[in-house]
Amino acid sequence: MTDNRPIGFIDSGFGGLSVVRESLYQLPNETIYFLGDSARCPYGPRTPQEVLQFTWEMADFLMEKNIKMLVVACNTATAAALKDLKEKLPIPVIGVINPGSRAAIKESKNNHIGVLGTLGTIRSGVYEETLKGKKSDLEVSNLACPSFVDIVENNQMNTLESFNDIERTLHALKSKDIDTLILGCTHYPLLKPTIQKIMGEDVVLIDSGVETITDVSMLLDYFDISADDTKKNNHRFFTTGEAKRFEVVAKQWLHLPELTVQTVRIEKEQEKNSMEKTILVATRNKGKAKEFESIFGKKGYRVKTLLDYPTIEDVEETGVTFEENARLKAETIAQQLQIMVIADDSGLMVDALNGQPGVYSARYAGEPKNDAANNAKLLAELSEYPNASRRAVFHCTLVLAIPNQESIVATGELVGEIARVPQGENGFGYDPLFYVPELQKTTAQLSADEKNSISHRKKAISVLLQKISEQGLLL
Repeated sequence: MTDNRPIGFIDSGFGGLSVVRESLYQLPNETIYFLGDSARCPYGPRTPQEVLQFTWEMADFLMEKNIKMLVVACNTATAAALKDLKEKLPIPVIGVINPGSRAAIKESKNNHIGVLGTLGTIRSGVYEETLKGKKSDLEVSNLACPSFVDIVENNQMNTLESFNDIERTLHALKSKDIDTLILGCTHYPLLKPTIQKIMGEDVVLIDSGVETITDVSMLLDYFDISADDTKKNNHRFFTTGEAKRFEVVAKQWLHLPELTVQTVRIEKEQEKNSMEKTILVATRNKGKAKEFESIFGKKGYRVKTLLDYPTIEDVEETGVTFEENARLKAETIAQQLQIMVIADDSGLMVDALNGQPGVYSARYAGEPKNDAANNAKLLAELSEYPNASRRAVFHCTLVLAIPNQESIVATGELVGEIARVPQGENGFGYDPLFYVPELQKTTAQLSADEKNSISHRKKAISVLLQKISEQGLLL
């Protein structure tokens, strides 16, 4: 019996092409339908719930194309969704984690295996669980490599900058006594020559795509659904991102000069609307989040924070101005998650201290950040200054980053002075010391509504909303 229906492959972006390439080599009679979700790549920083939802949307799209088998050619998606897909789909489904793990165990001589993966894959612990479930005495060294996917998605595999980035990342594994290294993301085989050069020839690299297709071949035989060699293959490639960019990488990697790529929309309308009505405030500070939620929540927005995305790494604030830091946070995270992101960089500027603490307000007294220590240092610095010389400004720069659009910048300030002793129990940061003469209270003595009505963030948000309206953006 033969079955000439296509095999479906899904991935978060380009990476699954490494599995497709192996399929073209091992299974030349099989037709391939591939879908890469580049518009929402990378999956690594996302929550397991989001990855599960996105994986189902890809699977549903290919199921409508009448595929006979589904290959989840993405480690992060395999970790989050494979079990659910296997239980609910009426066709065979295979992931990439089990095959790669088996091959690594077979290859390792010293029982010390390394795993490279995305943040989501590494933090899920799925490789360590799978490996030790098969062989309990193994030592497993995991390393998250969040920049590797972006290198591949941006077709920067062969640049010096990328080589240096990869070398810096792998430095943590060089001192480990591993003899086998699993490339635990299907993007990583596109970086295999570089990784091999850095790790050395004594370390065996395991490409899970190669091992996965070996399993696919066995399943085709087991279910008796192999294709015959009498028909011409009509491979099809789909992406949720930019077709031309995807096509360049696919042709280069697969050596298929006639290959074409089609851009498709796969998200459900409900999810599309939900994403459009979601704003992520780039902070883990619940105090800041409440101020934004009190304003945007009334406009029908679901306000999320970085607490909702625990796998996203902090963006290092290397700027020397409030705007530079706010841009870094907003634009980096918006690019990762493909949703609107608001980031602020706020701080206290004291005239007598030449604008200090400024951009260093949160860590004025050093690391780790501590509000009480910051306030104590500020009082000490101003101890000799009279009331007339204690003028200060709370400053806020907001950046709204919207995927594929220019960012919008807005600023706001609240003028006051530094009190001689802390007063009030509300607020956070310098609120107990920031005295507003017109109200004869510190901002820590104000209720949340009172503070929101005059705060530097409220003023910046008002300017932001005005700019949004002027630019014709619908919020």
